[in-house]
Amino acid sequence: PLLTKTAAGQAAWGALSSPRAAMIGRAGGHAVSVDVVSEPEDIGGWTALEVSAEGFGDDDLIMHWGVGKQHAGEWALPVETQAKTTPASTHVQGACQALFPASDAQGVRKVKVEIKGDCGVKGFQFVLHRKPNDWLKNGNSNFLVNLDKMQGTKAFRDLMNKATAAEPTAKQHVWSCSGVDVGVLASDAGGSCNIRALVNSEADLVLQYGPARADRRWLSSTRLELKKVQGTVSEGTVALSGEQCQQFLMFVLHDASTNQWLKDGGRDFAMELPSVDVSKAPSPKASEEFKPAPRLERTNSIRFSKFVKEAVDEDSEATVQEWRAGGMEIVALASASETECIVHVLADTKAEMTVQYGCAGADRAWKFSKRIPLANLPGSAHEAFVSIPASEVDKYLMFVLHEGAVNRWIKDGNNDFCLELPRHEEWDRVQREAEARKKAEAEKALEGRGPFLSKRKEREAKAAVSWSVFDLEGDCGDVDVACYSEGAKLKVELRAWLHPRLGKCTLHFGALQGSRSGDWKPPLEQKGVEWPAGVQAVDAKACQVQLQDMGGHVQGLDIAMTATTKKSDNGSDPVIEPAIAGISFVMKDETGNEWFKPRSGGNANARFSSIGRWKGEWAHVADKIVEQEVTWEQMSLKRRYENCLDFVDSWEKESEGMAMRKMRSWNTLMHVDNREAVWSRMPSMPLFEVPEEEDIKASKEGFWSWIFVWQRFSFQRLLTWERNTCTQPRMLAGTTNQITSRMAELWKAHLRCRMWIRWTLATMGRGGNAGQQIRDEILVIMHAHDIKEIHGTYYEQWHQKLHNNTTPEDIGICRAIIKYLQTDGNMSEYWKVLGDHGIDKERLASYSRPITTEPNLPNTDRNRLIKDFERYLGILRSVHDALDLQLAVDHAKWALPGDLQGKLQAICDMNGTKFSSLDEGHGKFMKIHEARQQILSILNSREVQPNQIKELLIIDYSCETQQSVLIQGMGAEARLVQLGDQLSCLLTSLVGHLPTEDELQAILADWNTLGGAAAQQKWNGPTESALLLKAMADRTSRVVGELCDKCQQLMGPKAAFLGEQIEAPKRNIDVFVDEVLRGTSLIAVSLVLQRLEPVLREIAHLPPWQMISPVDKPVQGEFQLIDKMMHIQDKVFETPTVLLSGAVSGEEEVPDGVVGVLVRSAKEAPDILSHCAVRARNFGVLLATCFDPKISEQLEHDFKGKWVEVRCKPNGTLEIEAKPRPTGDAAKATNVAEDQARADNTKVKMNLSDPLGCSWCIRPDQMDKVQVGSKSLNLALLQPKLPKDILTPQAVALPYGCMQKALIDATNKDSVLKELEKVLSKLQPKTSNEEAQFVFEQAQLLIQSMKMPESLKTDMLAAMVKVGAEQGEERLKELFVPRDAWDAIKGVWSSLFAIRPWVSLAKAGRSFHDLNMAVLVQELVEAKYAFVLHTVNPFTHDKDELYGEVVAGRGETLVGNFPGRALSFSVKRGGEPKVISFPSKSVALHTQHCLIFRSDSNGEDLEGFAGAGLFESVCAEEDKPGIQRIHRMPLVTDHAYRAKLLKRIAETGWAVEKAFDGMPQDIEGCVDVRERVFVVQSRPQV
Repeated sequence: PLLTKTAAGQAAWGALSSPRAAMIGRAGGHAVSVDVVSEPEDIGGWTALEVSAEGFGDDDLIMHWGVGKQHAGEWALPVETQAKTTPASTHVQGACQALFPASDAQGVRKVKVEIKGDCGVKGFQFVLHRKPNDWLKNGNSNFLVNLDKMQGTKAFRDLMNKATAAEPTAKQHVWSCSGVDVGVLASDAGGSCNIRALVNSEADLVLQYGPARADRRWLSSTRLELKKVQGTVSEGTVALSGEQCQQFLMFVLHDASTNQWLKDGGRDFAMELPSVDVSKAPSPKASEEFKPAPRLERTNSIRFSKFVKEAVDEDSEATVQEWRAGGMEIVALASASETECIVHVLADTKAEMTVQYGCAGADRAWKFSKRIPLANLPGSAHEAFVSIPASEVDKYLMFVLHEGAVNRWIKDGNNDFCLELPRHEEWDRVQREAEARKKAEAEKALEGRGPFLSKRKEREAKAAVSWSVFDLEGDCGDVDVACYSEGAKLKVELRAWLHPRLGKCTLHFGALQGSRSGDWKPPLEQKGVEWPAGVQAVDAKACQVQLQDMGGHVQGLDIAMTATTKKSDNGSDPVIEPAIAGISFVMKDETGNEWFKPRSGGNANARFSSIGRWKGEWAHVADKIVEQEVTWEQMSLKRRYENCLDFVDSWEKESEGMAMRKMRSWNTLMHVDNREAVWSRMPSMPLFEVPEEEDIKASKEGFWSWIFVWQRFSFQRLLTWERNTCTQPRMLAGTTNQITSRMAELWKAHLRCRMWIRWTLATMGRGGNAGQQIRDEILVIMHAHDIKEIHGTYYEQWHQKLHNNTTPEDIGICRAIIKYLQTDGNMSEYWKVLGDHGIDKERLASYSRPITTEPNLPNTDRNRLIKDFERYLGILRSVHDALDLQLAVDHAKWALPGDLQGKLQAICDMNGTKFSSLDEGHGKFMKIHEARQQILSILNSREVQPNQIKELLIIDYSCETQQSVLIQGMGAEARLVQLGDQLSCLLTSLVGHLPTEDELQAILADWNTLGGAAAQQKWNGPTESALLLKAMADRTSRVVGELCDKCQQLMGPKAAFLGEQIEAPKRNIDVFVDEVLRGTSLIAVSLVLQRLEPVLREIAHLPPWQMISPVDKPVQGEFQLIDKMMHIQDKVFETPTVLLSGAVSGEEEVPDGVVGVLVRSAKEAPDILSHCAVRARNFGVLLATCFDPKISEQLEHDFKGKWVEVRCKPNGTLEIEAKPRPTGDAAKATNVAEDQARADNTKVKMNLSDPLGCSWCIRPDQMDKVQVGSKSLNLALLQPKLPKDILTPQAVALPYGCMQKALIDATNKDSVLKELEKVLSKLQPKTSNEEAQFVFEQAQLLIQSMKMPESLKTDMLAAMVKVGAEQGEERLKELFVPRDAWDAIKGVWSSLFAIRPWVSLAKAGRSFHDLNMAVLVQELVEAKYAFVLHTVNPFTHDKDELYGEVVAGRGETLVGNFPGRALSFSVKRGGEPKVISFPSKSVALHTQHCLIFRSDSNGEDLEGFAGAGLFESVCAEEDKPGIQRIHRMPLVTDHAYRAKLLKRIAETGWAVEKAFDGMPQDIEGCVDVRERVFVVQSRPQV
C-alpha cells in the first residue's frame, strides 16, 4: 500500500476495494485507487495494476503517466515491451496518456496498466488531467506505485488476502506511513468486535489502542505487543466487548528501540468499526467470592481498626480492599444493590482530605472525575460514601486523596488506588437501557447541532462590531456571541447549541472591567445596558440568568447597550466603544450540578469593544493570542506550544482544499537549461497569476506570520515563560517534541508557507528525550556533593525551579554557576554571565519558584563539581537550545549522510565566524555553502521524512545565521568574482526554501550560467560584462526587495499590535523585523548587491544618474518623498514640487504641479521610451533615475520638505541645492492655475449620439484623417512606401463615430445611452479628480454592458475578407471571433473614460469632451521581440543617432506597467549598435493566435503632445506571461546575432522616417518567430 493525501496534505484512506489494493485515497473530492490485479507469476511475468477513478463524471479524463527505470521516482517514457495500458496509450512529449473509459454502474472509471516483471522498471507514476488546465495530483506529488516496494510487501499482502478470505464480511483498512504497512480487519462477533492487525516493519512495534466515539477522542488506552508471524510481518489480535465497541478504534504504533511514534500523517490512526449489537454480549460471570489480601499490620490506631471492623460487619458481602500510603492506612468497601454501587472509604489520618474518584474499565483509564470531602470520625479517622448509579458502574473504582492544606496528592505508589467493584445481575439491563437513552439523546442532539453550525457564517456576517466563538468542553456544545450596531445602540446576541442532556442551562457571568482585562465587575451596576429579563445577582461580581429557548435546539439571550464613537489611537477609521467591554461567563446545567466552560479551560470572554483588537484577516487568531497572553492567570511555554498546536490544527482544517503547488525536486530547482529558447504561445516557465491562488497564498502567509510573530515574542522573552503554573521538564520536552515534529510535517506539506514555518521552528526548543533528566540529574549532583536540600538555600531554590518550571533561562543560570565555581566564588563574574543572558535579580525573584539568594562554594571536589555541572549544562541545552550548531549536529547524526557529517563538523571546528582576512572569511562562507547545498538537496527530496526534516531545518538555520554574520563582516569586499560567488550561493539557499518563488529560480539560473564569466570580465569585454551583471543585479535587488517588503508588511503591523497589547518595550518592537531579517539570506543578498553596485558602475563608466527626461533650465520646488507614483498620479500639487519617488512603472501621469521626479533606484525606474517618460519629456518635466542608493539616502536626509533647485549638468549628473522658499504667487504651481483657468472656460459637451456619418468598418485604402487617428492612417500610408522586407500587420479600422453609432443602435439606445449621458453630465470643468474617477467607473460599467449590433459584425467580416483578398491571404478573417472581438472593442472604448486622459489632456489645455475614438483592428504578430524607436536620440538630440529599446515578447512590457528595464541601445547612421543596458524585466508576454484592437483617438494626434499610452489596446485573447530567463535569450547571449538584429531594427527606423519625408518618428514594432520585422505603429516623435 502507498500513502495518498488530500489537497490539504493529510492522509486520507477509504475502505479497500480489495485486499490487494496498492493505493487508495481521496484528493480534491475525488477517489483514486490502484489495485494489484495480478502478480508476475500469475500472468506470464507481467504485473497488472488497475487504476480506478471515482467521482469525475463522464467528461474526458486522461491518465498522464510514465515509469521509473533508475529508481521508482524517476519519470521516463516506456516502450510497449515494458509497460502498456488498456485502453491503449498515446505518446505525448515526455509521457504517455491513456483516456479513461466511461463510468461503470458504480460510477468508477478504470484503466488497466501492465508492467513486465523483468524489464528493470522500478516504479509507475501518474497524474490525472481534465482539459484544459485541471490537473489532479497526490497532494504535492504525483501518484506513485513503487514496484520494488510491492515485492517487499508481498508477504504482507498475501496475509491480508488470507485474512480477508477467512473473514469476508470483516471491515478492512490499509495504511502506509514512513515505510511501514498497516492492515486492520474488524468483524462483529455477536455482541463484541474482533480486531486483527497486521504490520509490515522490520522493527518490533507495540500497538497502543483505544475505542472512540464520532469525535475520535480516546476513551481508554491499552498496549499490545505485536508478534512476528512471517518475515517482517507482525500480528496482534484484540477483542473489544460491550461498551468498548464504539464507532472508531484509535491506535498508534510505538518503536521502543528509537522511542518513535508512528501515526497516520501526524494524526492517530482511526479505523471505523462495524456496528455491534451489545445486547448480544454475554452476561458477565458473577463475581467470585472476594478474598481480601492479607491484612496489613495496624500499628497506628486501634480505634480505626474498630471502625473498619464495624463497617465490614455491617455489610458482610461487601468487597474490601486496604492500602498503606502516605503514612496512613486506607480501606475501601464496595457493595452492590439493584440501582447503585456504594463505596465506603475510610482513612486513618488527622488531616482534612478530599477523595477524587471515577470509574474505569479493564484498562484502568478514568471515565469521569468527581470530588467529595472525607468527613471526620472520632479520633484520627475520616470517611466518605461514594454512590455510583448502576448505569455508570464499571469494573474498577479509581481514586486518589488530596490534602489541600499542603497541596499533597496521595496515591498507591506511582499509581492511583484501584478497587475492583462487585457486580449486580440487574446492572447489565440498566446499562443497556441507559446506553439506548444516550444514543437517542445523541441523535436528537446532532439534529440541532448541524443547522446551528451551518448558520454560524450568517451570524458572523452580521457581527460588524465583534464576534466570538467558543467550543465547550466535553460534548456540552458550541457558543457564539455576535455584537452589531442597531440604530444608535449596540445589540449582543448570544446563541448556543447545548447538549439536550443539560436541559435549560443557566449563564453565570460578569461584566469585563476593560478591553483586555479578565476581571469581573457587577453587571447590574453598569449604566446603559439593557439586560434580559430574569437576571439576578448571586454575589458581589456575578449574575445568573436562564437561557431562553430560541427554537431548533438553540438557547440564547439578547443584550442591548449604548455606545460611543471615537477615533482610534492611530487616527484610522472610527471605532465603536460600547457601554461595557464585554462579558465573561461559564454555564451550568438545569440541575445545577454540572458546570462547564470552553475547552481551553478558562472562562468564555466575549469582548464587545473593537479598540485594541486586530483589524484584518485572522482577527480571531490574534484575539485568542492576546486573550491567552494577557488575561489567562496561568501560562507557560508548554501551554503556549499546546495552544499553537491547536491553532495550526484548526488552520489546516480551514485550509483543506486550498490549491497547492506541486513540489519540485532539488534537481528541478537547480536545473539550468542552456538551450536557446524556442518561441511558443505557452511559455516554458509560465508566470502563475491565478487570482484565487494568490489570495490563498496571502491568506496562508497571513496566518503563519501571526504564528511566527507570536512565537518570536516568546523566544525573545517578551512573553512570560511561566506564570502561576508548574511544568515538569519531561512534559515540556514532550510538548516541544510534539510541536517541532508538527512543524516539520507542515513544512513539507505547505510549500507556500515554508519560510514562515521554518522561522517558527527556529524559535522553539529542541525537546528531545532528556526532559526527566533535568529533574533527576540536579538531585544526583546535589547528593553526590553533599549539597543539602535546605529550604531557602540557593541550590535548593534552583532545584525547585527546575523541578517545577524549567525554561531556556536555566542554561544561563547553569553557565553562571560554572563561572562562579571556576573563579573561586567571584560573584561579579556570576552576575556578569547572568546579565549576558538577560537575567537580573528581579528576573530571578519573579519565578513561580523564586531564586532570592546567591550561590556559595560547596565543600567538595570543585573540579568534579564543575565537570558535573558542565555535563548538566549539556542536558539543559539538549532540551532548550535548538540553534547551537555542534549540539544540533550531534543530535542529528542519525539523519545525516557520512560526508555531510564531515562537512558540518568542519564548520563546527572552524572557530566561528571570526576571520583575519577577506580570503579567510570568503573561504568559511563557501565551506558553509557546500554543506547547506547538500542539506537543501535532502530537504527537497520527496522521500524525506518529518523527523529528518526537523533536524535538518535546525542545522540549516544555524548555518544560514553564520553565513549572514560572515557577509555582514565582509563590508570591505569589492572583488567581483567573490561577490558573484556569494550572491549565487545565497540565491541557491533562497530557492531551496522558497520553491514556489519561480522568478528566484530564473534569476539563479541566469547567475549560474552567465555570472561567472561576467564576473571575470570575460563576457564580451569588461563593459558589457559589467552592464550584464548590473541588469541581473537590478532584477535580483527588485525581487529580493519585494520579498523583504512583504515580510515587513506581514510582520511589522502584527508585532506593533501584539507589542502594544502586552506593553512590550517600544525599542524591541521598532527593531523586531530588522532583527528577524538580519539573520537571513534576504538581508545577506541585499548587502552583497550594495557592494556590487559601485564596482559595476565604475567598470561600465556609468554616471550616478540616468537622465530620462532632461531639462535645459533649473527647476525649483518643494522636495517631497513618495513610495509610488501610481498612487498619486491624479493628485494636484498647489506648490511646485520635486518628488523623490519609489517605483515608477511607466504608465503613470506626472501629477499636476510636479516639476521634477527623481527615482530612487534603477530597480524601480521606468523604461526610457515608456509612456510616462515620453510624456515627461513632452511637458518639460525633469525625470531622472539614481543609480547610487547612498545618494538617494543623502537627498532624503538633506532636503526632505525643503525648497530646492535642481540642475542637469553636461556630464550626466544632477546638482541639487537648497534655496530660499519664494513667497506669494511665485510659490504657486503656474501650470495648475493655467489648467484651472482653461478648464473654467471650457464648454462641456461630449458627443455620445452623433455617429459622424461613419461606416461600421473601413479598409486601409479607405482611411483618412477625418475617419481615423494617426495610428491607422500612418500605417495605411506607410505600407506601400516601405521596403519589402519590412512588413505591417493586416488591418481594418472602426472609424470615429462607431461607438456613437453602436450607442444609438436599438440594442443599446434605451438601456445604455440614456444612462451614459446622465452619468457623464456630472463631469463638469471644476470636477475634482476624485469625483471624476467615480464618474468614469460608472461610465465604464455602462460601456461594458453594451450589446454588439449585428450589422457591425457583418461589416467587420466583409472588410476583413476584402483586405485578405487584396493581399492574397485571409489572415484577419481566420482570427475573427465575434464574441471575443466585441469584448475587446468595448475594452478600448471604456479606456476613453479614465482618469489618465482626463488629467493628461487638462495639462495639455485640451478638452476631454472633444475626444473621439477609432479602433485599429490588426492581426497580432507572433512577437519574439518587440521594440520602440526614437529616430532622433531624445537625450543628445543628435539627428544622426537613433535610440531604441527591445524586450522579449509583446511590447506591452516595455511601454506599460511591468517592472524592470529593456535592452537599450543607440546607433549612429552607418555605425554599429552600442548596448546601453541589458534587460532586467521579470516577464515576457507570449502572444496568442488572435486579433489586437488598438486605441486610435484624436487625443493622441494633438500637435506638440505625446498622447501615447493614454488609452488601452486590448488583445482578443490574453497574452500568456512567462518568467524571463536571459541565459536562454540569444538577444543577450549571442553577440553576433544581437549586433545584426539591432542594426536591422535601426535600419527599419530610418526607413520609416524616410517614408515620412525625414520627420523624426516614434515607432513601435516587433520581430516575429521567423525573424521578420514588423512595424505596428508610427507617429511623429515629440
